[in-house]
Amino acid sequence: MKSKKSLFCILILGALISANAFSQVAEFDADSVDVNYAATYEASETLSDALNAYKTGDWKTSIFLFKKLHSNPSNITPETLYMLIMAETYSGNYKQAAASCDIFIKNFPHNQYVELVTYQKGKNLYHVNDYEKSIITLSDFCHSHTTHPLYAASLFWIAESFYASYNFDSAKPLYERIVTEYPDDSKAKDAKYRLDVIAQRSREEKLLYLLKQTGEDYLSSRESYEKTLKQYNVENSVGVNNQIRELRSQKESLDSDLAEQKKRTAELEAQLKSYEKDLSGSIRELKSQAAEALELIEEEE
Repeated sequence: MKSKKSLFCILILGALISANAFSQVAEFDADSVDVNYAATYEASETLSDALNAYKTGDWKTSIFLFKKLHSNPSNITPETLYMLIMAETYSGNYKQAAASCDIFIKNFPHNQYVELVTYQKGKNLYHVNDYEKSIITLSDFCHSHTTHPLYAASLFWIAESFYASYNFDSAKPLYERIVTEYPDDSKAKDAKYRLDVIAQRSREEKLLYLLKQTGEDYLSSRESYEKTLKQYNVENSVGVNNQIRELRSQKESLDSDLAEQKKRTAELEAQLKSYEKDLSGSIRELKSQAAEALELIEEEE
């Protein structure tokens, strides 16, 4: 039995160490981790299977087994609950992951992983489009942990929440801070890209504003023309007719200008759609690169 228990503990530590490959910082220290040994054989087997599924990236199975294990409250430990949160996050079940984060914070408020759990909660709230709560959660994290390795990443997700809410004025200084103060952080490149996107949007908005102003000027000129035309219609002289012809010529010119402006507006809208398409492609490429990086790390292990 002693030999079996030792083997079981080795499996636990091995799974915890492998979990580091999926995170941005070393989330577990193999020399200091204290995992409670499950009292029953069934719980031991469930935990062993859950850890193996987690280690191989089988998130669906891992989630199922961790929840089965946690059906008995005495089997819940900070480590297994944290791994459940990460499995839910990696599987894309962000809403459930955020809820599990709340459970962790409530039950283990002073645990060594609570900082990481708070960060994960803020990030998961962003992924379920709850931008306001994401900003509040990650802002609290940054306020309390100014020297934490995930500080820059937290700033990035706060900025992303502002960006997704179209609050570019609030997002921009956060991206700039990441690029300036944390140039070696993994999020610095993404922050720089966002700054380029915001700059491009700013230029396009200025162009659209000018087009709008031009259109308003055209409408004002046309209204003035029609009013003048009505006034001169009561006259039937050569001079009046010449003025009418001149005004009609002006109208044609204005119509031509408007058509040109509409064409330019259509081109800008096409450019915007193309830019958004390129942006989506870039994001997919980044995700693909991230996936490849994870696979390489797993192969090295």
